[in-house]
Amino acid sequence: MGLELCGVLLSITYFKMVLREKKPLSLFILLILSIIWGSSFILMHEGLKVFTSLQLASFRLGIIGLIFLPFGILSLKKVELKDMKWFAIAGLIGNFIPAFCFAHAQTYLQSSTAGILNSLTPLFTLLSGLLIFKKKYNLIKLSGILIGLIGALTLILSKPGGGIESNIIYGVLILLATLLYGINVNIIELKLSKYNPLYIAFISLTFLFVPSLFCMIYFDFPFGTMFSKTSLYATLCIMFLGIAGTGIGLILFNRLIQISNGLFASTVTYTMPIISSLWGIYFNENFGLIQILSLSLIFAGVLIVRKNNA
Repeated sequence: MGLELCGVLLSITYFKMVLREKKPLSLFILLILSIIWGSSFILMHEGLKVFTSLQLASFRLGIIGLIFLPFGILSLKKVELKDMKWFAIAGLIGNFIPAFCFAHAQTYLQSSTAGILNSLTPLFTLLSGLLIFKKKYNLIKLSGILIGLIGALTLILSKPGGGIESNIIYGVLILLATLLYGINVNIIELKLSKYNPLYIAFISLTFLFVPSLFCMIYFDFPFGTMFSKTSLYATLCIMFLGIAGTGIGLILFNRLIQISNGLFASTVTYTMPIISSLWGIYFNENFGLIQILSLSLIFAGVLIVRKNNA
């Protein structure tokens, strides 16, 4: 228990460093996002007790796509035709592919481990900005990225209970998801920030409704038993994950990018471990020295990048 609390306190310490730098509205949105997205890993954990990872991901996206469908159609007339491709790309790499990556990764990884690895998003936000969008860089920023990646690899290659991990593919899936998140942050900041956050969320998720529905059918989603006594709790967890985690969370995140910047908005991913670690403690997940060391290295890398970005 002492080590778990050390991990939570470490996350809170880094969160306090962020609190000193931004306006109240930015901090409030950051706090709400931390709670919503920090709880998403345990919701996936509970949903996977009944549904397969492919069913969970497609249902998560399908439910919010259905809810946003009428709003997305109405919002289409508010945007320029030339920007439609960016909305589609944002939906694909910011939601669709990561949803499947995280769901499958959590068939093996602990929810707290997934939350820690998700903290790499700010580093990939910077890295993709440097390599794809030609933002300025220097050796200090690159050293921060390297330190964070070392922390991630330490966590991926270590089993929670000790020893060397052989099933690293699950950790690599989360690395892929966070890389896509980082690219998506830059797309929203550089290509879509002129639009209302509601339009960005409505349109990008509306684009996902048809492919998500197709995936639900293709992966034999159990429509007939989803509200049965044995499946109801898991179904409600995924519905909440889709509506709050994907829908409301995306709207808040897009707004946060607009009123601050992409790099600050992406730091929500290292306040989220506070919540995911607390859930991990509640569900008796392993949280030891390796997890704390990895979390420290990732946070150190993020702080180096952020301080040098000011």
